[in-house]
Amino acid sequence: MSQKKVDKYKSGKYDRKRTSKKERLIDRLEILAWVVICVAMIGWIGFSAYSKIAQKDASTVQETVMDTSAVDNYVSGLSAASSDAE
Repeated sequence: MSQKKVDKYKSGKYDRKRTSKKERLIDRLEILAWVVICVAMIGWIGFSAYSKIAQKDASTVQETVMDTSAVDNYVSGLSAASSDAE
């Protein structure tokens, strides 16, 4: 081997522990960044879905139609009977 290669190998051997620690730290930071991004996306999707569902429930108006003629006839029959009794 040439002296240049030997010197490069020795310097690499000297810095190997520090370099491996640095690489592991960078890997952990990358994983942490991905986890934060995924949690943010899941939170955003959940909030979006919840707001759409809440908006849909609030804007839904339920209209009920009921025939009250039978009740009206009954009440008018009671008022007619009470006026006849007097």
